[in-house]
Amino acid sequence: MNGPRGAVRVWGAVVLTVVLAMATVPWNSGRPAGARSGEVPRLLVLSLPTLGWADLYQGASPAIDALLDGAAVAAMSVRDVDATTNANDGYAALSAGSRAQGVLRSGEVLDASETYVTTPAATIFARTTGVAVDTGLVALGFPHLVSTNADLEYDAQLGALGQSLADAMVPRAAIANADGDLTNRGGVVPSDVAYQRQAAMSLVDETGWVPAGAVTDALLRRDPSAPFGLRYQQEAVVAAFSASWRQGGVVLVEGSDLARADRYGPLATPVQRQALRQQALRDTDDLVARMLLSVDFARDTVLVVAPYHSAGGVELTVAGLRSPGQAPGLLRSATTRRAGLVTLVDIAPTILRVFGVPRPGSMEGRQFERVNDGSVTGATRAESLAQINDAARYRDRMVAPVAIVFTVLQALLWVAVAVALRSDSERTKGRVALAALTMLAYLPATYLAGLIRFADAPALAYWAFVIGLSVMIASGASALGRRAAIDPLLFCLGLVFGLLAVDMVLGAPLQLNTVFGYSPTVGGRFAGMGNLAFGQFAAATFLLCGLLSRRLAGRSFGTALAFGVLIVAILIDGMPIWGSDVGGVMALIPAAGVTGAYLVGRPVHGRSVVGLAMAAGVALVGFGVLDLSRPADQRTHLGRLWEAIIDRGPGAFQTVVIRKLGANLSVVTGSAWMALIPLLIAAVVYLLWHAPARVQPIRDTLSGCVPGLALVALLGFMLNDSGIAVPGLMLGVVNASVVYVTVVTLAREPVA
Repeated sequence: MNGPRGAVRVWGAVVLTVVLAMATVPWNSGRPAGARSGEVPRLLVLSLPTLGWADLYQGASPAIDALLDGAAVAAMSVRDVDATTNANDGYAALSAGSRAQGVLRSGEVLDASETYVTTPAATIFARTTGVAVDTGLVALGFPHLVSTNADLEYDAQLGALGQSLADAMVPRAAIANADGDLTNRGGVVPSDVAYQRQAAMSLVDETGWVPAGAVTDALLRRDPSAPFGLRYQQEAVVAAFSASWRQGGVVLVEGSDLARADRYGPLATPVQRQALRQQALRDTDDLVARMLLSVDFARDTVLVVAPYHSAGGVELTVAGLRSPGQAPGLLRSATTRRAGLVTLVDIAPTILRVFGVPRPGSMEGRQFERVNDGSVTGATRAESLAQINDAARYRDRMVAPVAIVFTVLQALLWVAVAVALRSDSERTKGRVALAALTMLAYLPATYLAGLIRFADAPALAYWAFVIGLSVMIASGASALGRRAAIDPLLFCLGLVFGLLAVDMVLGAPLQLNTVFGYSPTVGGRFAGMGNLAFGQFAAATFLLCGLLSRRLAGRSFGTALAFGVLIVAILIDGMPIWGSDVGGVMALIPAAGVTGAYLVGRPVHGRSVVGLAMAAGVALVGFGVLDLSRPADQRTHLGRLWEAIIDRGPGAFQTVVIRKLGANLSVVTGSAWMALIPLLIAAVVYLLWHAPARVQPIRDTLSGCVPGLALVALLGFMLNDSGIAVPGLMLGVVNASVVYVTVVTLAREPVA
């Protein structure tokens, strides 16, 4: 078979073989790994409300423990619209794949054959939705749920998960009943606790209907020792599960006894509350063990989630995914970009991924992805995830005290300045200068505290570490910076700037669960530059830029070094792989332009302002395009913002801006950082009144910093959703720096 024709035949045979081989691969079949041809894929979603990692591997949950031993797992942030997440909110977010808010009637999901008060549920459903059904489950509160979320700035599409599955012809069923009252069901309006079946809301379509499942009282039995005198009738639950499981698709089963125990908790003594919870966990584990007998792990997938936390306090919950061919490990998502952390809104995309169904553009979340963590046992993973939760809760408790102490000490600095104004003692002035440097060092010390586990230690240990390290850093800066009086200040500002820059390059390990970083329980950010860190970073950037320009005035590289600080700051903050900070980079670029113009002696006109705004927009687009070029599971919220704009148009960007402005205005009056604004104003007025001759040297020293600081503080407030915290932390850095420069001026030392 020689010659051109022979070659053509050979290559034709090869191509045909490859095409035929590819045709046998289920590229678009939607079948998960392990599913055989002709079989309907099956996914069991075990919803175990309020379950945390500290609850597991303690002897009460052997079946759940064994299931998670072979799964990829994570601690799940269930932060939704509000700071706390209840059943109504959690299942609404699961249904939408985005942050959503539940309503009081979310639990009113009935079998179409049931009667609500005196009217058949199917009749009420048809009257409120225009959809006539005689089987399945109907969510009577769905229209109210949709209208409530239409008024929020999250663009949540309730029923997006169920509708996507319905469009792909994937069967779905929900089995749940967390009711707490069986007496008030007829003749009058049901009580608030009469219907607690929110779990079924997870799988409703865009009309509020689930085609199969069970939610009736037949799932319950009376037991005087159980919360509200009710518990699952396990035989009925297993029978309902088996009937749905044979049909394939998604079957969601809620461990409703856990939900009942949590709601009943406030009515019991602490000891009895714990006993009821433990009994509910044991009963739920028995139920899980019975259902898992029908699961074939060679073809079926099991997803374990706890979609809301206990009413006892905000905390991380359990998430686990066990699928055919997947090794144990940790889970992450593009939402968190951290191994071992996922979010509530990631559940819906993960369910769709199992069936190969595309994620609709309205979904904010991203699918779970397994990463290898090297842990030997499931218990080891559980312990490490429980520690993340402990650290998050400890951080949340410490945020307010640390912020208040920082603010109070800033005020005391000016009391010390007033004393120094009346004193001729150089030692007094030196101590005040050291105190100002200590306040600057206080900020990086709080991040370095994240390297030590303080959650189980007395609070005194944390304070001793932070304050002791701050004093050591300040003392070292004073000892090293002897060539010019401004050098110790440059050293401390450089530490604030440099530590955050290095942290971003290393993946921001010092941001997670530190007081001026972010917490997964709060859930606003999981990677990159947090808003509180940005405040410090921005202030240090422009102070360093201005002071370096003055310190190195007359040297050829002085201005270049100052500009280098600005460029590095923009790259660190804006690059998707580092800071990935949308609002931050839009604030930094105009402020950097104004500062650069000042340093080279050029005035800023109206056209310059327009040009700087356009430059910020171009940079945002550039960073967004760069992020979009990365794999979908690695994109940051900047890339997801551009995805939303592509899917839904400019309105998606408008939604984000309006939400951020609303969040900013809501915290203006309730933040400790607000106190720093009148403090700095009062300090300037005091200097003008008591030592006017000293104001000019201070202004000369700091003049190169002021334009950029003022602009980035304003834009940082407008474009980030932490409100006054951004300019507040900036003022903390500025205040300590002004105190230092003031004291140095009082001592009549040259600052450069």
